[in-house]
Amino acid sequence: MTKPTPKRVPPFALEILAHHPLAMTLPAAGYGMLCRLIFHYILTDYRPLPKIGDDLCGIMRAHRPTFNTHRADIMAVFNDLAPKLQEADRLYKQRIQRVKDLGEKGNVSRRLRALTNKPPRPNADAALAITAPKRERTAPVTRPLTQSDSAWRE
Repeated sequence: MTKPTPKRVPPFALEILAHHPLAMTLPAAGYGMLCRLIFHYILTDYRPLPKIGDDLCGIMRAHRPTFNTHRADIMAVFNDLAPKLQEADRLYKQRIQRVKDLGEKGNVSRRLRALTNKPPRPNADAALAITAPKRERTAPVTRPLTQSDSAWRE
């Protein structure tokens, strides 16, 4: 049994997060909690987050007093970034689908070209007939030995 490939975090999430001014002012612990929250949000296909603090602490793997200290800033940044992340994901999926459609269009034209280049099929009667391959003789013809060509001479 093989493990399914884990879902990847698209690069637009990191770029959007890196350019937010309030996110850059958070200390390391707050920034780490925000990153975990955003990654969880993306990997769960943008489902709403729980409202209870303990569930949020579990998602962010946060120490409760540290979470309470930075909660307001983290949630402000997250609420600001959530619509941007959803829109960027929509555009990302739209581009991927467009590339897939273009690839399929290329495959269709390649298959059509391959079908037009095939020789025509023979009749059904010809398919039932047993034919031997027609080849030119490759081995030289040997001539029989005559009395004068004998290696045993008297």
